[in-house]
Amino acid sequence: MVRQPKPSSQTWRTFLINHTKDLVCADFSVAPTVFFKVLFAFVILSHDHRRPVHVAVAEHPTAEWTARQRLEAFP
Repeated sequence: MVRQPKPSSQTWRTFLINHTKDLVCADFSVAPTVFFKVLFAFVILSHDHRRPVHVAVAEHPTAEWTARQRLEAFP
């Protein structure tokens, strides 16, 4: 019996090209101030245009605050 070749699935490169407009990355960055306080910057970047979508700064971020920032970035 002859095996039928499997149809090739798309590669990661093809996947990224097809879905880049839908991908974002989010990260916290820490910045010390002149008065030695620590501020947390929450940044969401778009992979499509390589630009910031949303930036927010807080002294004491919570999970609720982070969720609110995500909702503000993507209504």
